[in-house]
Amino acid sequence: MKWLNKIIGKETRQETPTIAFHEVENWVADELKADLGEFFKSAALVFAEIKEAKEQLVRDIVMFEAVEPPEMPPRVLKVGIAARDNIIKQINMLIDKINSPPMDYSAIREFYVTINTNLENMLEKSVKSHHSAKYLFPKEVGVVISDVRDVKKALAKLKLLIDENEDLIGTFNEISGVIQNIIDLQDTIVKHNLRIGNAGSELEGFQHASNNCTTNLEQLSDSTEWGSFVKLETGLKQARDERSTIKTSVMEMFMPLSKVFKRMEKQDAIGRHTLSAKQKESLDTSLKNPIKMDAADVTAFMIYVRKLLDEDILGLKDRVRDKTTSQTKQITDSFASKKDAYQSISYEIIEIEGQIASLTISETKTTLERELNTNNERIERIRQEIENLRGELELHSNELEDQKRALSDAVNTIKPVRISFD
Repeated sequence: MKWLNKIIGKETRQETPTIAFHEVENWVADELKADLGEFFKSAALVFAEIKEAKEQLVRDIVMFEAVEPPEMPPRVLKVGIAARDNIIKQINMLIDKINSPPMDYSAIREFYVTINTNLENMLEKSVKSHHSAKYLFPKEVGVVISDVRDVKKALAKLKLLIDENEDLIGTFNEISGVIQNIIDLQDTIVKHNLRIGNAGSELEGFQHASNNCTTNLEQLSDSTEWGSFVKLETGLKQARDERSTIKTSVMEMFMPLSKVFKRMEKQDAIGRHTLSAKQKESLDTSLKNPIKMDAADVTAFMIYVRKLLDEDILGLKDRVRDKTTSQTKQITDSFASKKDAYQSISYEIIEIEGQIASLTISETKTTLERELNTNNERIERIRQEIENLRGELELHSNELEDQKRALSDAVNTIKPVRISFD
């Protein structure tokens, strides 16, 4: 019979039902509604008690308001009746708010919070009035207080029901939050994939343009002008290097005098020794870029510096003064030749640049190289953008899987089901 039991067991075994993701929230709501059936039945009974207590309270308030006070001194009557009026006012305000809500957990919970808060406030505001009114109307005040206690007891029962089902409602709220997270993440992932696709298309366009520029540059090397262009470019580079070397050499000649020049500036600033406008200009250029000066101006300025040294106006030590004097003579002796060489090479550079500019290939090459650099910069930027988007996409995808697992776990606390996210 074991084989028969196995067959029967297989036939009676139920498979775990599958729910589409977009149906989960409604399914949970239906399950919640079913699970809360007993809660709503019990809540209805409590609301019947609250309604009965309210109606009794209304009747007793009417009687309380109509009863005649006993004979008492006027002052006692005044205080007691005022206290009664305050109690009636506070209780009527409470009664106006006691209306059974829809049979919905959130509405019931809100009802409890509101009525319980109002009841506590009413008791707090009328506590003094109770004592004063009770002196005149002991029986009626006792009845009203008893009615209020009945309402309070019914509210306590309602609170107990609410607390017993709070975890169930919390699960539903948690599931709703996770569902929204999944929807948001799915939307974000779709947008990221779209952005990656668009960036990829843009990247292909720039890569194609870059390849065209490279091809066109390679084709230039086959033109008749290419040999002349390369020769001129090489000559231009050599000339610029030579000119740069001369400029550096001149700067190095003036560098040992920098402290002397700074002292001259300082003395001029404090009025100890005044420089002319021309001397200030020569001093400033000597510090920043002496090759820009004319040879005659350099000679005149060096003569002036030696004059200051000879007259000991700068206050230098003998050894420093002698060394500085020697350096000014070296500058005077060699600057003119260096300046001539610098200018000669500068003219040569201008001439070569003009020759290059006159070649058709030069402008074409410059344009192609500019386009190539621009395209390559854009390619690098887009690649970085795609890399960043893919990194974010991976994070969002991992988070989505975590949220899916969280949803499955939460739903299965209600009933074992399988969720289809396809």
